[in-house]
Amino acid sequence: MSHVMHRSDGDEAAFKAVVLSSVVLMALALIVLRLGWLQIINEKHYKGQAVENSTRVTFLRAPRGSIYDRHGNLLATNKQSLSMIAIPNQLDHMEDLATRLCKILALEYPEVLNRLMKAKASGSVLPVVIEHDVDMEIVSRFYEQKIFLEGIDILPDISRTYPYADATAHVLGYCREITQSQLKDRPERKMGDVVGQAGIEKIYDDQLRGVDGEQRVRVNASGHALSPETSKPVVTKKAKPGLPIVTSIDVDLQRHAFNILAEKSGALVGCDPRSGEVLFLVSRPSFDPNVFTRRMTKEDRRVLNSPSHPLHNRALSGFPPGSIWKPVTLLAALDKKVVKPDTKLHVSGGLSLGGFTFHDWTGKAAVYNLVQCMQWSRDTAFYQMALGLEPEDIKLWGNRFGAGRPTGLELPNERSGLVPDSEWKMRRLHEKWYRGNTIHMSIGQTFLQVTPAQAARMYAGYGMGGRVPFLHLVIKIADRQIPAPRPEVWKVNPVYMKILHDGLKAVVEAGTAGRSRIPEVTMAGKTGSAEAPPKGSKTHGWFACYSPAENPEIACCGFVEHGGHGGTAAAPLVKQMVEQFNGIKRSTPGVKTESNAKPKPKAKKKPE
Repeated sequence: MSHVMHRSDGDEAAFKAVVLSSVVLMALALIVLRLGWLQIINEKHYKGQAVENSTRVTFLRAPRGSIYDRHGNLLATNKQSLSMIAIPNQLDHMEDLATRLCKILALEYPEVLNRLMKAKASGSVLPVVIEHDVDMEIVSRFYEQKIFLEGIDILPDISRTYPYADATAHVLGYCREITQSQLKDRPERKMGDVVGQAGIEKIYDDQLRGVDGEQRVRVNASGHALSPETSKPVVTKKAKPGLPIVTSIDVDLQRHAFNILAEKSGALVGCDPRSGEVLFLVSRPSFDPNVFTRRMTKEDRRVLNSPSHPLHNRALSGFPPGSIWKPVTLLAALDKKVVKPDTKLHVSGGLSLGGFTFHDWTGKAAVYNLVQCMQWSRDTAFYQMALGLEPEDIKLWGNRFGAGRPTGLELPNERSGLVPDSEWKMRRLHEKWYRGNTIHMSIGQTFLQVTPAQAARMYAGYGMGGRVPFLHLVIKIADRQIPAPRPEVWKVNPVYMKILHDGLKAVVEAGTAGRSRIPEVTMAGKTGSAEAPPKGSKTHGWFACYSPAENPEIACCGFVEHGGHGGTAAAPLVKQMVEQFNGIKRSTPGVKTESNAKPKPKAKKKPE
């Protein structure tokens, strides 16, 4: 019995040993399988996690494409700067962090907290910029407090700079951090990105912006970057620079226009009538676009929001054109046979109609041919033409030469102006059109609105005999030449065009713009003085022209808001621009010859 019991105990021990060995072997097998799973099958995943735990991804800002004038002078470029960034997955204790940062950045607590909350909510794996272009004082304060600023760092960055500042502001526009509403419309961008907000910078933002790169920086257990001596950033994605853009602007003409407008409120626009290339486009008051690349001061905001509206581009805004509109009325009257090429009209101090008197600018009575009527801008002559016209007749010719339509300029917020007719008045004012409205329309008054850019285009069309170019600014993107838009060509009776041409030429040679005559070069143009609100204020002063009068190379428009008579307010400015274009040097008392902005680099020879 005891022998049997002994064998039974031995069998049990052997069984237990087998079971234990099996468990051990199974455990070892599981460990081997797990190791294989971790180290072979999922090697990339866990290796990536290990890298993530010891490195931080940071952006490499893509250099924004530079913008040049037609001769290769830099109009917009980039500079090295520093930005304060937040690392979203490391942000914690936001209230305490905001309290410390508002002292470092000298900003209000709610604003700093809002920036941190937005950064945290973005969930971005890349750092989010919370302050661009920080100065060395901020950098110094940051490093004094860095141990308490978990998730905050300062990194090298790139910011925009405009060498000619306010002289080119209304053409180039400016760049600024993307807004929340813009982020909704542009999901490919991220919080903290800098985008074009106006001008060429806005229209060509996609071409200029480039593609940001990425790099990894080794960090310690607290997530802080190690010193450069022990860890160099590893670029994992190279930044792709934005495309350079060459504009048709001649910066020498641009600066000259800016300087001679001086403190006046108005605009100067000049183009090549053969191609529509804009040589200069200036609006004053202007602004310094460089203020948008840094934190704005109270003074910056005060200047930008001043009653003079420096952000408002007057070159693209509509104003009553006054007598620079009279070529449209003349062409309409000739086309409708209201007058003939040899017609002579009696001009006087006014014309009476329906109990109202429509006055001329002078009471001198005479009998003038059509060229003389234009030369001396006699209102009563154009009143008589208007009596045989409908507003639609005048509108037709205004539209043909570009009034009431965009010019083609690659700039945002261009106004179309307004050329009214009977239907427009009934629809907008619920009132029928009266003959008195047509009389006022004939001399560029009533509801008419023309932009200085449109006026330059219209006079380019007159100079080219009915070949009306579309205006444009960009002539090259990277290596791709941008062809000039196809002009609009209108078949106009050559006899009518000669009358108009002779009249506009006579205006400058011995008419209302006689003081703007240039001995060295011929010019054909028209002055204008347009009544505008508020009642009792000075008229808007206009002068538009093309030069040389035969085979023109430049068309210009000068506009001075509430400047008075066009012959004294605007024509002398345009005269100086035509002189500058032709290299005619004269000293002008009280007018600077150089801009306050960065001196112009020596330009290359002007291309043919």
